[in-house]
Amino acid sequence: MVQEGPRPQAVDPVAGVTDGRARTALLNVSPAKRDVQRPVNLIICDSQPIFAQGLVQLLASEAPDFEVGGIAASVEELLEMTRQLRPDLVMLDARFGIEPAQPLFAILSSVKVILVASAGHEMDLTEALSAGVCAYLLKEQGISDIVQVLRLVLRDLLVVPAALARTALHSGRGGLRALDPVERQILASIAHGDTNRDIARALNLSERTVRRRVIQVYAKLHVSDRVDAALYAERHGLCAPGGPAASSSTQPDQPHDH
Repeated sequence: MVQEGPRPQAVDPVAGVTDGRARTALLNVSPAKRDVQRPVNLIICDSQPIFAQGLVQLLASEAPDFEVGGIAASVEELLEMTRQLRPDLVMLDARFGIEPAQPLFAILSSVKVILVASAGHEMDLTEALSAGVCAYLLKEQGISDIVQVLRLVLRDLLVVPAALARTALHSGRGGLRALDPVERQILASIAHGDTNRDIARALNLSERTVRRRVIQVYAKLHVSDRVDAALYAERHGLCAPGGPAASSSTQPDQPHDH
């Protein structure tokens, strides 16, 4: 059962339900673009049914604007539900690993994936974020914290527990040297104030690819959002004439998803 715990820190958004019953059947949710009138559609994929059902009940009382469209007990069920429901958010049990992230994005590029782990069974944070995960939750966190994280994810923020962020920061991995040439160009474009659409057009990439690459840049630089990334680039001279991005001769990817 979800218990109240320490509040997470937002580094760079969560969802809800309706009637409080754990649902294993798929709901008839329209795949149309979400607006303020439609509840946020969420799928929970978890290896522990008791946790998933408890979360459904707690979300029903804490966040009625979120709707759990289905509970998946396996990656196969998750992928099939994603095809049918077109969810806004997916809460993925870390026990399934981060491998399901890529087929999820292939089915629905706009879906936001939140990795949910148990204390003592944490995954590598940088690896998870590099796979496109938007948030990292611990099952021991309180329901109010979980709801807060889901809402932050919907605002395109990256959210991880402070302790894990500090561990990743002190591990020595990351920084400009961890960026490939295309990621450096993306960082320079962010510092210039370009949108994902602008970057996709300039680098001849799909917006889906740019969105995934931006998350990877955040993870490697240990920053939270575009403002922090732009400040990082400015501090390290990346957006200056002749800087790392300007001096790179590597050509951008071709116009397809990576």
